[in-house]
Amino acid sequence: MQRSKPGKLKVIGISLFILGVLLIGLFVWLSSGPSGGVKMINEMDAYALEYIEKHNLLNDSEELIAYYDATVTLNGREAAILTTQRLMYHKDGRTSSIDLKEIEDIQHRYENLLGDIIDVKGRSGIRFKVEIAPFNDGPIFYEALIDAWQRVTGKI
Repeated sequence: MQRSKPGKLKVIGISLFILGVLLIGLFVWLSSGPSGGVKMINEMDAYALEYIEKHNLLNDSEELIAYYDATVTLNGREAAILTTQRLMYHKDGRTSSIDLKEIEDIQHRYENLLGDIIDVKGRSGIRFKVEIAPFNDGPIFYEALIDAWQRVTGKI
């Protein structure tokens, strides 16, 4: 038995309605939690501060300057962290860091699909790459890094 055109239109209409409801639900769910992007100390979400404290990511003598959670779910499991003493990258339960006073050079570029890329070269040859997705305020993290580095090295 062949379906009539009005039956097909009804199925298409119901499918589009369900898809619309799902998209609206997804939007509401995503907008109800913390927002992503680079955060300065005065903008930090409670989940990030709790994660940093729980995992002892900061030394007693340093203060947080800037933070970028690279995860879509904003759970802190992958993050770039800038303090008054170090640049850190936390991923998969381990944290890599470089003292600001050990940085020799910092380069910044923007790539359309990846966003802001910050390349850091240490005096010992260690290299760091921080990627900040498009529309997540990568230039703010870069500027904060440059400012902190200049303060530590006296290049202001």
